Amino acid sequence: MVYDLEKNRALLLAEKYHGIESLEYFDDVERLKAGEPYPYVLGWKDFLGVHIDLSCKPIIPRAETAHWALRAIQELKAKTKELGRPLRTFDAYAGSGNVGLAVAKHIPNALVEISELDALLSPGIIASARASGIPDEQILVLPGDSLETATGLYDAIFANPPYIPPSDIDNLDPDMVAHEPHLAFFADDGGNYFHKVLIDQAWDFLKPCGAVYIEADEYQRPVIEALLKDTPWTYEFWEDQYGQVRFPVLRKKI
Repeated sequence: MVYDLEKNRALLLAEKYHGIESLEYFDDVERLKAGEPYPYVLGWKDFLGVHIDLSCKPIIPRAETAHWALRAIQELKAKTKELGRPLRTFDAYAGSGNVGLAVAKHIPNALVEISELDALLSPGIIASARASGIPDEQILVLPGDSLETATGLYDAIFANPPYIPPSDIDNLDPDMVAHEPHLAFFADDGGNYFHKVLIDQAWDFLKPCGAVYIEADEYQRPVIEALLKDTPWTYEFWEDQYGQVRFPVLRKKI
């Protein structure tokens, strides 16, 4: 994630300090010079109209995630009308909670359980919800790994798990590696460890005709398809905004 220093200095002055070059502003400029990502210095990032609080330093939401999350939201809005009842959903590996919060924001009657292994991120998720006008009763924040806090059955599960192989660390943006949580990026088995967990376990937590929306990289598609072989899942892969086919959507077609 590459940032332009001069551009971000100007943005910071306008967005955070309202044009006033205070001592705090110059302290933040030093943070930018040291390579700290602009959204961390600003303190928040917009994600599909949701104010994502970054004070707890979760992984910074990416445009690629917004691309598939918006498509999932559009699909689920139609499903809500079809079913005539609120949807129950689960956001796994939630990080900042950005996907689950966007679902809650754009589908006002949806119930969203948000699960993230790092319990220290929970206050930021709650702060984001309140800053975005999402009612407390619409979300439930449950610290936990993968699907371990899932209960009952859901209409949809969202998952942006760690999926970068540790061996790829030298190919990543050094500022990202230096400042963002490694826990959110890296997974074993060629980055597919948590994809396998979802393929193996998510079926038991879905209602009939429910779906699991997953983030992955384009090169992981053959391995994911191999993992799906001889399973009951119906599946497809969605493109990202650049035309790369990379996001698996698993469907429980019964």
